[in-house]
Amino acid sequence: MVQPVDIVDNLSKTELVRKFNQKIKESSEMEQRQATQMLKDKTSDETKRTQESIKSDMLIITKEQKEREEKKKEKKKEEESDNQDETDMEKSDNQHLDLKA
Repeated sequence: MVQPVDIVDNLSKTELVRKFNQKIKESSEMEQRQATQMLKDKTSDETKRTQESIKSDMLIITKEQKEREEKKKEKKKEEESDNQDETDMEKSDNQHLDLKA
């Protein structure tokens, strides 16, 4: 037969084991919560970073567009000056021809 002291001892140990198991379960749940929170923080940080890069990309794009527009303007000026030179040459040729004729 079981002695009364053993029963009390076993019951007290059972209570301690139950509390210990509960603490282990709570700590694993806490670790899971922390991991989830860290993941949320990381994804929100990444989202913020991508939005900032979009802004910087837009700055680069607008800068490149301005450079392209400036190059187009320079080409137009060169074409206009070439056209002006050609018309000047035609005028001078015409004047020269008139003098010879």
